[in-house]
This record gives sequence, structure tokens and C-alpha cells, in this order.
Amino acid sequence: MLLKRNLKEVEERKLLAKKDFFFIKNRWIGLIVYPFFMLFILLTANGQALKDPRLNALLGFEFDSPPLATNDIQEPLDLYYQNLSDILKAILLENDERYEQLEKQKEVRLSQLEQFKSEDNPWYGFVKAEIKLQWAFVNFKFGHDWDAFWGLRSASKAINKQNRDFPSFAPNKRTLGVLNIIFGNVPSKNQWLMKLFGLKGNVLEGIDQLENIGEAYEDISLEAKLILSMVQVYLLEDYEQADQQFSDLLTDYNLPLVQYIGALVQLKAHDAAKARELLVNSPVQFPFHDYLLAETYFQAQVYDTAISLYEKFLNEFKGNSYVKDAYLKIGMSYGLSDDLDKYESYLQLARANGNTQSEIDKNANKLIQDLPNQRPLALRIRYAIDGGFYDLAKQLIVAHEATALSRYEQLELTYRKARVNHLSGNSEEALQLYRSVIENADLISETYYGPNSFLQAGYLLRDSGNKEEALMYFEEVLKLKKHPYKASLDVKAKIAIERLDR
Repeated sequence: MLLKRNLKEVEERKLLAKKDFFFIKNRWIGLIVYPFFMLFILLTANGQALKDPRLNALLGFEFDSPPLATNDIQEPLDLYYQNLSDILKAILLENDERYEQLEKQKEVRLSQLEQFKSEDNPWYGFVKAEIKLQWAFVNFKFGHDWDAFWGLRSASKAINKQNRDFPSFAPNKRTLGVLNIIFGNVPSKNQWLMKLFGLKGNVLEGIDQLENIGEAYEDISLEAKLILSMVQVYLLEDYEQADQQFSDLLTDYNLPLVQYIGALVQLKAHDAAKARELLVNSPVQFPFHDYLLAETYFQAQVYDTAISLYEKFLNEFKGNSYVKDAYLKIGMSYGLSDDLDKYESYLQLARANGNTQSEIDKNANKLIQDLPNQRPLALRIRYAIDGGFYDLAKQLIVAHEATALSRYEQLELTYRKARVNHLSGNSEEALQLYRSVIENADLISETYYGPNSFLQAGYLLRDSGNKEEALMYFEEVLKLKKHPYKASLDVKAKIAIERLDR
């Protein structure tokens, strides 16, 4: 029997090796993983002190301290915190040599965990599933997509067994919820492969699980709320709800981790000013701190400060994430300031440095190729909207309208006007502008302007109570075939349709 299982696993691995599993890793997954590496924030209700001294080094981000020992293990959570310590260093420092050293500890800890296996210890199965899940995320980060997918599958099997054995153990919902969201976010064309490996997920079910953990396990509940805030901005585009939830969290937990994740959420929610405030006031500077702070100034078009911060990030960070994008943004800052020599110089550095493992760097690579076709004013409008600097965006739109524009450029500008009206609360004007884009979508058939106009118009119609027309718009998103971000826009449309059905 054991031989049959082993042979089946070998065949499954062979099949996996032939497939491209990049579809698993949507843009937001790289962000929602951070709470998993920082469950060391076990605080009192007033956020005054740590409950567990094992976590002090992690709270202080003492990256140069040695890994926690693998002996003197008294309970499963000892192994859990040791694993978090290793993963925190691997994920945030992006050191390949350190990754190889730490990765060897995974199997050691899983082996040590077996001593706690019993019929009355729910932490054994929970920690087992979590170690597998955490290392799946690390493998994604380091580009080991095959190992990452296998880790997700193994984590799914472990947590489902754990939930059958201990169905009333609330922390199970956190792990189940995250896996439901991840697997439910896989594009339709790849769902057959998920079924082949016995994997399935539903985003809304995952959200329900995260929302219903309860407060009995404060640390798990806090982590679930952080993840939910990211889901709200990256999948549901419910910026108002995410902002409210984070305001509540900051009241109870005004801590570096919460501030950092809050900055990520606010940047995605088009509020660079709030993100900057959180980053500036944080007493602990994460490895990506200067990059994120630079983004807030780049979007505000304060280019001197942005350049200085991007350069500080590049000088101090030893990994690869965001490196290509940082060089590109420095080059664009010079270009938009009319220093064309430095623009060309940094564009060359952007082409030659970094990688395209992260979605941000993938997008940077695409933009490098397309920059000759971009008008400076159009770029400035785009980034002002991204940062929530709507007055600036409106001024730039007026200036851009006064120039000679092609029909394509006029339609792109109409889309930008729709976005700035939508995000600044002028819903009726935004809806008219989205419809104008949709009516002329043949001009932009292979861009995301058309499908995203359908999606955003659907949101506006839904929020105004017109659910039937909203459904029609969401369904149109799914019908459009060749455009960037099809996978992510389709997932958002499907979630919106399911929410309407509920």
C-alpha cells in the first residue's frame, strides 16, 4: 500500500514538473504572506506587552541574531516560533545562502513535531500545516514555484485532516481561510488542474472563515484581520471597509507590523499620504521601508525626495525584489524632471538589474519596453491617481486635454477621468465616463481599460442598488479575452457575481 502511494506521488510530481504554476501567484499573494511571518505579536488587549518572551528578538527584527535553537522543545508552538524566526529572515532579507541553510530546518522541525502527536493536542496538526504553508510562501518568494505548489497541496491535506480531528479548534479557520482564498483565486482555465490534485477553494468562504475566528485566540484573530484588510483592497476593492478596519486595528495595536501592513493597504487603496504617515511614524524600518516611502513621493511627484529614497533602498537592500522597479522609477523621476541624460542612464540600469519574480518588477519590465510610446503628462496623471492625489491629477488632465491627442490617447484620458471621478466620490460622472470607454472599446481591445471599465461600472451600479445591470457588467468582464490582467479581473468579476447571488 505504501509503495502504491509513493509511486502515485512520483507520477504527480512528474506531471507538476511539466506545468507552469505561475498562475497560483497573483499580485496580492506576495503581500498577504507577511502576517504569517510575524505572528510574534502576541499582545494584551491594550497592546502593552508581549505575552511570550520567545518572541522578543522577532519583534525587534534582530536579523543578525542566530536562529533559535531546535533543542529544548516543550510544545508545538516552540517549533512554530522557531520556524517563524527563520522564515522572517529568509523572506525579508532575500539571502539565497541563508535560505538554503534555513530550509534544511523545515524537515528537522516537522520530525521533532511528531513527538507531540496525540488525540487531545490540537496544536500538533495546526503547527504541522502552518510550517508547510509558510515554507510554500517562502518558495514562491525565491522563485521555487514547483516546490511552492507542492507545499500548498501538502498544507491543504494537513489542515483538512486537522479540521476533521479537531473541528471546533478555532485557529483552523485561519489556515483554511487563507487556502480557500488562494485556491479560489486560481483562474478558470487552470481549475481542472486543481481538481486533478484534489484542491479547491472559494474566496468568499475563505473570507467567512477569517471573519469568524473569534477573539479567544487574540494572536490568530489579529493576523486574520490583517489578511482580511489585504483581501479587501486586492480582491474586493473595498477601500472604505479596509480603511475602517485598519483604523480600528491601529487603535488597539499601534505597532510596527500593523503600521507596515497598513502602509501596504493604503498604497493599494490610493492613499499614499496615509501610507507615508504610517511609514514615517514607524519606530522600526523594514527592509522595504525606504522603497515604500519613495513610492509615496514618486506618486506625489516630489521627485528629488523620491530619488533619494529609492537610492537609499538600492544601496542598503541585498535582495532582488523591487530593484528593477526602483531603478526605473529613478529614471522616470529624472525624465519627468527633464534630465534626459540621467533618465537614459537609469533606464539602462533598470534593464540590467533585478529580476521579474515579483509582479511589481514584471510590470516595471513591461513599462521599460513601452516607455517610448508614453506621453509624460499621461504618466504623471496615472501615478497621481494611483497615489490618491486627485487635485493634482485633475490639473494634469486639463493640461493634457489642451494638447493634440490621437483617438486612442483621448480614450485613455477618458478612462483616467473616470478613475479620478470614481475614486474621489463623483459616482454619476464616473459611470458616464466608464460607459464612454466601453462604447469605444474597439480602439483599446487589447488593453485593460475596457474590461476594468466594465468591472468598475459594475461596482458603481451594485452600490447604487442596480444589481441586475451590475450583473450584466460583471459578466461582460468574463467575455473579454485578450487583455492584460485577464486572470485577476476575471477573479474579481466572479467574486462580485457571487456576492450578488448571496
